[in-house]
Amino acid sequence: MSGLRDASGTIVIDEAEAEADIKKIELAKSKLNDAKQILNAANIDGERMYGAARDALEEQLVKIAQDLSDWENRCDDSVRYIRHVVAEYKRIDHEFAAKAKGLK
Repeated sequence: MSGLRDASGTIVIDEAEAEADIKKIELAKSKLNDAKQILNAANIDGERMYGAARDALEEQLVKIAQDLSDWENRCDDSVRYIRHVVAEYKRIDHEFAAKAKGLK
């Protein structure tokens, strides 16, 4: 999200930018999942590769798949955090609006 402060220096959360960021994160997560499917160790051609080379490749593919899963989880965490921040700022804004009405 860009432009987190307005001209007076007050922190501003732009919901449209937050949703745009979420869409980018979800696209990245989808690409991570696609990569994980492509690199699935079960896809190794058993007839063409065997022995130590196959075992080493399989071990690396399993590690890469775990890394990709971890990154997917981080994407989920990021989306949850962005949504939490937007909701929290909405709540704060609502509270200030209610207090401002009470002062009039």
